[in-house]
Amino acid sequence: MTKTLNLSRRSFIVGTGATGLTIGVLGACTPSSSEDPAANLPPNEEVNAWVHIDHDDTVTVRIARSEMGQGTLTGLAQLVAEELECDWNKVVTEYPTPGENLKRERVWGSFSTGGSQGIRGSHQYVREGAAAARIMLVEAAAAEWEVPASECTVANGIISHSSGKKTSFGKVAAAASQLAPPLEVTLKDPADWKVIGQAKKRLDTSGKLDGSQVYGADLKLDGMLNASIMQAPKIGATLKSFDETSVSAMPGVKKVVQVGDNAVAVVADTWWRANTALKALSVEWEGGSDFSTDAFESELDEGLTATETFIGNMQGDIEPAFANAAQVIEATYNMPLQNHAPMEPMNTTALWTPEKCEIWCPTQNGESALSAMPEPSGLPIEQCEVYKLHLGGGFGRRGMSDFVTQSVLIAKEMPGTPVKLQWSRE
Repeated sequence: MTKTLNLSRRSFIVGTGATGLTIGVLGACTPSSSEDPAANLPPNEEVNAWVHIDHDDTVTVRIARSEMGQGTLTGLAQLVAEELECDWNKVVTEYPTPGENLKRERVWGSFSTGGSQGIRGSHQYVREGAAAARIMLVEAAAAEWEVPASECTVANGIISHSSGKKTSFGKVAAAASQLAPPLEVTLKDPADWKVIGQAKKRLDTSGKLDGSQVYGADLKLDGMLNASIMQAPKIGATLKSFDETSVSAMPGVKKVVQVGDNAVAVVADTWWRANTALKALSVEWEGGSDFSTDAFESELDEGLTATETFIGNMQGDIEPAFANAAQVIEATYNMPLQNHAPMEPMNTTALWTPEKCEIWCPTQNGESALSAMPEPSGLPIEQCEVYKLHLGGGFGRRGMSDFVTQSVLIAKEMPGTPVKLQWSRE
């Protein structure tokens, strides 16, 4: 199934930074109906790096970590919603880009997601960012009413004053964005949590059920071509030669590209045609290790029985005990290597021009993906960008960026044309 992704994004206008929060302007999307009362209003502004509130009170929470089925997207949104005191039913999410994170002095912190760190590693500062946004919204309402902020309360996105005055987040968001963030915030006591730790419906479920969720494998850009890649069959082997003429006349084939020194790819109008041609391509490899499963297991056995093997805990006289035992039972257990192969094959869509290199990528670490781009693209990191997509599984494998490097090298051979590189299932 292929979905066309609307790639228009709110553009950031970087402002000043204070206490870890960067204040700036974020243009809202144009309303689809002229009858919308907010249609003629100017674009609303971000309250801070974590929170953007539209005129209709929709709260967009920026999520720096990656969603790969583990629930981090919803969990982080819950952290923000709790301290913000917004209406959970009006919460949506979006990924900030690693490039913007770099420009804004890493205001969103780490983009790495693995080992349960998505929640644990960002728990504190995400909540602090949301609490700061809440304080700014309340201060904006209090200033409008000319009352002390201490006399105001907030719940479900509504700010109230003891006089009976009420307003919503969307009505004061623009004014709040102009305020300096508080120097200190007090986080809620866990005993008072109403959103964190509660069984809220996951924000990404409906898109997965109705097919509207766009994964990297679904992504389709105008004029996009597709690439399938063949990598060296042995560790350390290099590409000796390939005969492009053996597949150049096949249906849909646009180009055969050498990728680094150990891979070759076919670019075609569809991935199926690219992969079919790749299988028919005449390729020669040279060098490489003859390392095998048997050799690997022999190395493990040798290491486990070596006299210098480290033993963390030994109680008693082990060797005499075995020597004097009436019976010694010996058993060897072997487990095969577990392949960290996610359901969605590795993929990245890249667009290269002499001015900019962009990728659309399901990655567990957007910053690592970004840092992998300058060398193969030949461009400075400031001219590179990563647009993260939901992951069809990760398991740590998508924390690596070898497939990013490959996609950029291929796209550079097709300037101005987006090329989706997707590995075969095998």
